[in-house]
Amino acid sequence: IREIPRDTPCTVSVETPISEVYRLLDEERPGAVLVFDGEELVGIFTDRDILRRTALESVDPATPIRQLMTAGPVTLDAGDPLADAIAAMTRRKHRNIPLAGSLRSQAAMVSSRDVLRFIAGHFPEAVLNLPPRLNQRLTRPEGG
Repeated sequence: IREIPRDTPCTVSVETPISEVYRLLDEERPGAVLVFDGEELVGIFTDRDILRRTALESVDPATPIRQLMTAGPVTLDAGDPLADAIAAMTRRKHRNIPLAGSLRSQAAMVSSRDVLRFIAGHFPEAVLNLPPRLNQRLTRPEGG
């Protein structure tokens, strides 16, 4: 996992209001924010959590993220093989997994997008030539 290029994740404090987390998710488009209590990773809040925890109920914009986050998120180690990241994402249906042992100043997360970019970069012809639907069969070659 260590070799996968990743963006620096968005991080917030447990006291950050949900309105600020929404702003970060909207402007930065990270898919998830990591929640820290001081330097310790204590939770994650994803774009799916918006639907699961806030979409159907009235939530005060000043509500601290600690009340809405997923506490104790599943983590991986930077030294774990890529296959472990893929397996964890598939098995648990997570698109973003924080890396363990991250202090807030060194926060790291691997996303399904990071994994796909990494794989596509190593096998561009195979990935770019796949049909849009997996069961689709082309009857003639594409192009001019």
